[in-house]
Amino acid sequence: MGLESFANSKAGIATALGISRAMPPAVARPFVRFVTRRLTADPSRTLVRSSRLNQWMVSGRALAGEALDAAVRENLEMAGRFLYDLYHMRDGSEAILRRVHSDETFQRLARDDYGRGCIYAACHTGNFDLVGQALGHAGLHAQVLSVADPNSGYRMQNEQRKRAGFEVTPVSIQALKRATRRLEDGGVVITGLDRPLPEVPPEARPRFFGERAALPLMHVRLAMRTGASIIVIAPLLRPDGLYSLRASEHIEMEGADQLANAERVLAVAEEFIAAAPSQWIMPHEVWPGISVHGY
Repeated sequence: MGLESFANSKAGIATALGISRAMPPAVARPFVRFVTRRLTADPSRTLVRSSRLNQWMVSGRALAGEALDAAVRENLEMAGRFLYDLYHMRDGSEAILRRVHSDETFQRLARDDYGRGCIYAACHTGNFDLVGQALGHAGLHAQVLSVADPNSGYRMQNEQRKRAGFEVTPVSIQALKRATRRLEDGGVVITGLDRPLPEVPPEARPRFFGERAALPLMHVRLAMRTGASIIVIAPLLRPDGLYSLRASEHIEMEGADQLANAERVLAVAEEFIAAAPSQWIMPHEVWPGISVHGY
């Protein structure tokens, strides 16, 4: 089994959980740094290649050489830190809520008092699972549209989300019908907007950081079908070690052009990601057919 496959498996997550629970914070940071340097020593690894492409694109294709290598190391080190923070905590809402800065933005999103349907379109920035669970423990009732046909590792993650109070439904026709009803009834649906889907045909790919990206349009279709608005959300790690949540204003769908609406939503996501590119944890290549020169 490859490293990436193991990391996303039930055994891989159980291993990460056990190590994180046992390891004190003073040891964790040097350990994560050591593992990151071992990983990045092999540029052919899928995880490293994905990080390199994504960091290069977010930089406007400006990073090169050692500067790009350093960005990749920082990005993967951040990913390890986020996993440690998530798995080091003992179960329970209090432990999770203590790690999140509960400002007005966080409280507003947790209240869900819009009086209409709303889709939270999440960037995979910061500790998105930890902050997402905190929203649930703070009182948000929402349906989470998760990865279709989840493997054992994703199923474990979904169980954590359910314990936070969410209705977790892997993407399917039935799940989309449930999401439509929830939005029409004035509820909230949460889904990611930046995890690529290789099966998206070229003509259906919106522009993201200036190039066509194999990103989903599901959130846009749901919003256009139900009249719901979209709020882009992006968790971020603060200098004090707490996690905060950035959120856009309500984005309304305009006209019948799905790609145009998707690109308006992604433009906001670009701003959030570009503000802290090392915290964009996306272990997949978002732009099919584009490669960094020399890799």
